[in-house]
Order: sequence, then C-alpha cells, then structure tokens
Amino acid sequence: MLGSGKGKKIVVVGAGIVGVSVARRLQEKGYQVTLIDRLSPGEACSHGNAGVISTSSCVPQILPGTWKQVPGLLLARDGPLAVDWRSLPTLLPWFATAQRAATPNRVMKVGQALHALHVKAVEDHLAQAEAANCKQLVQRCNYLHVYRRKEAYAKDCNVWKLRRELGMSIEELSAGELREAEPALAAGFTNGVLLSGHGRTLDPGGLVKALASDFEHRQGRILQREVRALSQNAERGVSIVTEEETINADTLVLAAGVWSAQLALGLGHAFPLVAERGYHIMYAEPGITLHNAIMFAEEKLAANSMAQGLRVAGTAEFTTNIDKAPNGRRIAMLERLATRYIPNLNRTRPRHWVGSRPTLPDTLPVIGRSQLNRDVIFAFGHGHTGLTASATTANIVSALVAGEEPPINIHPFRPERFATHGLIRGSKGDSVESHAGNLG
Repeated sequence: MLGSGKGKKIVVVGAGIVGVSVARRLQEKGYQVTLIDRLSPGEACSHGNAGVISTSSCVPQILPGTWKQVPGLLLARDGPLAVDWRSLPTLLPWFATAQRAATPNRVMKVGQALHALHVKAVEDHLAQAEAANCKQLVQRCNYLHVYRRKEAYAKDCNVWKLRRELGMSIEELSAGELREAEPALAAGFTNGVLLSGHGRTLDPGGLVKALASDFEHRQGRILQREVRALSQNAERGVSIVTEEETINADTLVLAAGVWSAQLALGLGHAFPLVAERGYHIMYAEPGITLHNAIMFAEEKLAANSMAQGLRVAGTAEFTTNIDKAPNGRRIAMLERLATRYIPNLNRTRPRHWVGSRPTLPDTLPVIGRSQLNRDVIFAFGHGHTGLTASATTANIVSALVAGEEPPINIHPFRPERFATHGLIRGSKGDSVESHAGNLG
C-alpha cells in the first residue's frame, strides 16, 4: 500500500526486533525504507531473549532503597546481578543517577509510562505477525511468577500493588494451586502469581527474520553494513557512513540497541546508555513443555517453551565491554537453577548464549524526535522489554514520520529528558548526575 510517504527516503539503523518492526510499519505506510545493520536481522539481542511479550513489565529496574541490596545481590552465588569490576569507574555515575531518580513518585510515573507502552503489546504483535504471514510464531499465554520463600513474596508487595493500581489482572496462587498450574515445577515453591493477557514468541530470532523477509519481499532494502558514523547534512536529512558507502536519508530512525548511544554522539547527543548483558541456556530436547511462561522471581530468571526447546534466560551483568567473553559462572548458575527448579528436564545438548540489552537509568526507552535535528527519530533503550514493546514502538515511530498523533503519550520517552543543557554535546556541560530530577 502506497500513501503520501511515497518518494521519501527513510533509513532505519538497527535490524533487531525494534528496527525491523519499525521498517515494516513505515513500509506499510508507503515509504521507501532501507534497513542497515552489521549483522543479519535478528542476530543480536533479539535472538536470545526469553521470548515473553510481557504486558505486566512496568516496574523500574532500580527502586527506592535498591542500593542497600546490591552487596547481597553481588555476593549471592545465584544472585541476579553481576558487575564487571573493571567497568566500575564508568558504571558508578550511571548507578548513582538511576538510584537518585528512584523516588516513590517516579516509580508510579515510570510504571504508568511503561504500562501505556506495553498494554497493547500482544494485540500489536499479533496484528504485525498476521500482516507478515508469520502468525504461527506468536501466541497468547499466561505469565506465572513463582517464589520459593514467603518472605521474598512479601518483600515484593509494592511491586504487586503497583500492578494492581495500574489495572492488571492478578491471581494469587497457593503452593498447591501452583503445582496444578505448572506441574513441571519442583516442589517447594510457596507462592505464585498468575498474570493473564501476555504472549510469547516460539522463536524470537525466527520472528525477526520472518518480519525482515516479508519486508524484503515487499521491496524493502536490507544492507548488511557496519555503520561507522552519522552526521547531519547542511540543509536537511542525515548522512549514514558505512564501510562501503555514504547513504543519504530524508529521515533516519536510530534503533541500534546498545550501539545507539555511540552513533548518536555524531548527531550531538550523549545518552547515558549502558550494556546490560543477559544469558540464556537452551535445552533442545527438554522432554517437557511448560504450560505458562515462568518467572523465577527471586533470581529474575524466565523459562519458556519454544519451537527449538526450552529456554531459561536472565541475569543482569553490567559491563562497558560488550565483546567480553561470556562469564562461565553466569552460565553455570543458569544450569544449576534449571536443574533445581525443573527436575524432570532433559538437560542434554544445552546451548549457551550471551547478549547485551540497551539500558537507560530510568528504565524507559528513548522514543521520539531529536530536538537538534527534526529528521532524526530515536527508538532504542528498551532494556528488558525490547521484544514486548517493539510492535507498539513501530506504530509510534510510523505516526511521527507521517506527522500523525502517536497512539500513546510519548512525553515520558522524549530524548530531551536527558538534556536540560547537560546531555547534549556543546551545551553547558553539566554532568548526567546533576540532572537525575529531569528524568521525569
């Protein structure tokens, strides 16, 4: 279908689930779209996520008082947090900014913003998959959060209160009801919470590839190139410098995940984006199928049955070196917990993976136009919810390009929330830490 956008050249940098979804949606509106990434579609973080379309993901990553828990989390053998100590000088200002922004008032504001971004995620994914002829890869499901200790469940009372206040359907399960809901789980879990209205993809990387294939089939252009720099043209538009050529675009959409902040520097923006590495272990012949997507709440690990087997995914490993070799202790932890919590799992032929999530200190992505160049639109920094928010983000970006009203209020995701004369190069030069209050 061709509309008023015919003839306008748009380049989307980044071929993960967000970038590919954006490219397809713009194509549907009639734009000429080129998609550029150094990897083929779906090969980075979009390949290795837990596959859950989590409409209930609305809780800031860092909450009031989180800093008090950090030592215990780092020292715990099976804790969800790890930090590359050599990266600490760079990471400490980021953590400080995040903690200072974690006020009770901000928790509710972030929750409301993420809820608005995620509430229609399943419907948007199903519509996208239907249009791209890959609806078999997306299905509705429940999301079951499980706890081993009653005190851990009680400690999360504010998290569940927030979700209830946002109108989510929450069903508390006793230990007996939990066993009935998910027989594959080990005995010993004391509490469960069943969340309806969620979804999952049976093949995260395959979903991206199917969407990209449909985009190409409809005359979309995909270039496997390393983007080395972005620059503003003298009049209008943006230049994208690759190792082979320089490409000019009327509009640029930057959706390059953890690489977005480095590329944005060339456009005059400095975003406090860090790489938060996650791991998964995939069991190709698990011998069981989970009825629900599972979240092991204390360890922040997800388990999900997929077309290729059963995946256990999670952990948060902060580092400035995204090319660092996988941490064997993180992989061993996944194997240990999978064995403990899913006792009848066939653990032969496991495959391991590590990838980097693009994470910002207020847990909110950057979605919106650059205040320095109206021909640049940002769509990155989704952290743990890139899959969840991708189809909805595509609808937002396509509306912005077309000059239409976005489907939700995007003010909380505005790029300039990190600016206020501090996070734009060439401005007054205040540090990111000094503007934690401007994250709202």
